[in-house]
Amino acid sequence: MRSAKSGVKKQEAAEIGARLKKIRKESGLSLTEIAERLNREYGASTNKGMISKYENGIHEPSASTIFCLGRILGVSSDYILGKSEEKSPEQPQQGTDVTGHAIKVFTRYNPADGGDLDETAFEIVPKSWMVGGRDFFGIRIQGGRFAPRYYDGDIVIFERRSKTNRDQIGLVSVGDEDAFICLIVKKRDGKWIKPLDPAYSDKFYTTEEISAIPVKILGAAVQIRRMEYDFLNK
Repeated sequence: MRSAKSGVKKQEAAEIGARLKKIRKESGLSLTEIAERLNREYGASTNKGMISKYENGIHEPSASTIFCLGRILGVSSDYILGKSEEKSPEQPQQGTDVTGHAIKVFTRYNPADGGDLDETAFEIVPKSWMVGGRDFFGIRIQGGRFAPRYYDGDIVIFERRSKTNRDQIGLVSVGDEDAFICLIVKKRDGKWIKPLDPAYSDKFYTTEEISAIPVKILGAAVQIRRMEYDFLNK
């Protein structure tokens, strides 16, 4: 979920909202019923007020939210987005799990105070990901500093763990500073931490420094979620 800021984004959010409202009323479901089903079936934490904000174009629902709403309302995501007049919901590929688990999305993450959680936003990951006690969370990209790898509004899904594979994108905190996204390059005597934000410099930390400062790996990137609307060309 993102606030609709620009004129084009506001128009897109308004069109999605109007169609979503129309579909919901045709289905005979109330705002409360939609919110309760999102919470019950997908582990979300939302309410009728947030569904109303989607319908009134105040907020853009994420791709995961649109997918879940489509499953509840019995229509395709493209139909909600206005990209297709075909109502039939997407048929899952063989062997896929159409249910999911809602994970939290942060705009700022800090292991000390928890960071800034957008309580109105969530992403859905397959329940199969959670096997073995694995845990996931999302970080929303703000601004264009991370392009071309990530763009404003993208949500990067991280698996919560303290180790990464060699040369992997991860979320790192140094001392009591806010966590940042970087490329982690393992070396025998330490790690190169290379922030994706060009405003920050690469730095090598020895094994001793990693323990003393400390330098903490908080998660490893596993997926990117990107919302793309194309109302001007539909």
